[in-house]
Amino acid sequence: MRIKLLSRRYAQAVFDLAEDLKAVERVHKDLKLVQQVFNENRQLRAVINNPVLDTYKKVKVLKEIFKNDLHELTLRFLLLITRKGRERYILPICESYDEIFNAYKNILSVKLTTAVEADAQLRKEVIAKMGLATKMNIELEEKTEEDLVGGFVLHFKDYQYDASIITQLNKLRSAFSHEHYIKKF
Repeated sequence: MRIKLLSRRYAQAVFDLAEDLKAVERVHKDLKLVQQVFNENRQLRAVINNPVLDTYKKVKVLKEIFKNDLHELTLRFLLLITRKGRERYILPICESYDEIFNAYKNILSVKLTTAVEADAQLRKEVIAKMGLATKMNIELEEKTEEDLVGGFVLHFKDYQYDASIITQLNKLRSAFSHEHYIKKF
């Protein structure tokens, strides 16, 4: 809880600054890039989260990696967080900024999981129905899992709608395992 609260405060602070500088979308794009780089590079995470390593070296590493790709505000923010000893919160801050940005732009992130790659018609229907139900702009993220056999699973906010074949089969298996039927043989 403390990490979430702390990251939310930092994200709100950088969001407010970005709003003043009319750079909200650019900072969002930058923090998405930072998040992607950190998620894809285990060595970078190890260096930044290393408590033995000097802060000066961590700042130098971040500056070298991101100096040409980030808006000045984003880079200065990352360096400030690192100088203050809060570098382990960079990923949660990026996630919190994304939440704040989505609320600001009225965007709902929806994760669609299917057994095979979804066709354009299904994507269009999911976006239309979710948009109608929530009155929000839908950002669809797709994932495939062969274990579902068929159907789909929708994740959004803290909700999940499971319309997969495997779930239906498991429900049937559970219903028949309770032996609510009469054996005639």
